[in-house]
Parts: sequence; structure tokens; C-alpha cells
Amino acid sequence: MFPLCVFIIAGILTIASKNNMKSFQQFLIEGSQQVQCDINGVCKKLINYESAGNEEKILSVYKDSKGLDTIGHGHLVTEKSPKIFAELNINPNILKGEGRMTPDEAFKVLHRDVTQRIPQVQKLVPNFNNYSSELQGEIASEQFRGMLGQSPKAVEKLNKGDYEGAATEYLNAKEYRDSVKNKTGIANRMQNLANAIRTEPERQKKRQQSSQQTTQAPQSPSTLQTQPSR
Repeated sequence: MFPLCVFIIAGILTIASKNNMKSFQQFLIEGSQQVQCDINGVCKKLINYESAGNEEKILSVYKDSKGLDTIGHGHLVTEKSPKIFAELNINPNILKGEGRMTPDEAFKVLHRDVTQRIPQVQKLVPNFNNYSSELQGEIASEQFRGMLGQSPKAVEKLNKGDYEGAATEYLNAKEYRDSVKNKTGIANRMQNLANAIRTEPERQKKRQQSSQQTTQAPQSPSTLQTQPSR
């Protein structure tokens, strides 16, 4: 009788184990199909700039504003791209024009790119993590576009806390003037960063005030300890 019970219990545990493993594997599969990218608001900003309104176009290789091969939410196609796609379990042949990515795969590439590049931004702007998500998104967007590093004076002023000087200096660039003249979208992106820099002190002030109010908030009656009766 005893061996039979042991056998039955072992069988039940084995079946349960297999079902749990299957469920966990299914969870991983479903999770990979619902990749989300929201790193400090950077992903949202890049999607807005790079691919908003072009959700179908970006699923295959296209030319960016400079005529360079691009795919997804601003991923520049280079000799490293096939390896990156393979690591993300995305068919590298898509880069050759064979098939298209899914929207989830486009998010996976974006998440990978942002994760890889954020340390570069933090090295250039050490105080990056302390800025508001609005300014973080604009800084990262311009850094990914390759422009922020081309304005060392603006970066220097920003790192010193000279917000107005940094904003003014950033727009003192040939690319900005040419974009205004030719009415391209580059000027808007540069203006958005300059505006975000100028208005950052006000956001920081509001954040500090909110933090102080939260810290100084009186305890609710339920959290107050009653004195023991004598």
C-alpha cells in the first residue's frame, strides 16, 4: 500500500512540475511578445521623433532624413546590425529586405539600443539621472542623433548648471540655422531640447517642493499611536 501511495504522489508531482514548467515557458513567450520600452521616458521620446505616424514603414529598412539605411525606431543599419538582430532572435535577413519585423520586434531593438546608449549619455552628462524625464528624453534623443556631442560648450554649461547659457549655445549651430532655413524637422528637435533645458530649473523646483510637502505631511489618525491608559 505504501509504495503505491508513493508512486501516485510522485506521479502527481511530476505532472504538476511539467505543467508549471510549460506555463512558465509560455509566460516567457508571451512576455517576449509584449516588450515594453520606457526607460526614463527616452523610448517614448524617440518613438515620437523617429517613427510616429510611420508604424508600418519602420518595420522594414528605410532611408532616414540623411539618406542612411534605418529600421525600427531609429536603428541605424550598420555591419553590426545582423549580429544584434540574431541576439534578439529577429531574422537578420529582414535587413536585406526579406520580410518585415513585427511591432514587438521593433520595440525589442529600441529597448536594446537605449539600454546600450544610456551609459554614453550619462558619461557625457553626469547629472543625467537627476534631471526630469522630459529633459532626459530630449538629451538622449539628441545624443542618439549624434548632435549633443558636437556642442561641447553647451554640454559644459549644462554640466555647470548654466541652463540658459547651455540652451543658447546649443542653438548656436550651423545645423540649426540650416534647418531653419530649409524648414526641416531638425530645428524643432534642437529647439525642444533648448526649451527643456531652459525650463528644467522650474521643474526641479516643483519636484523639490512636492518632496518637502510629502515629507512634512502630518500623520493620519490611523498611524498615530495612542498613549496607554493609566
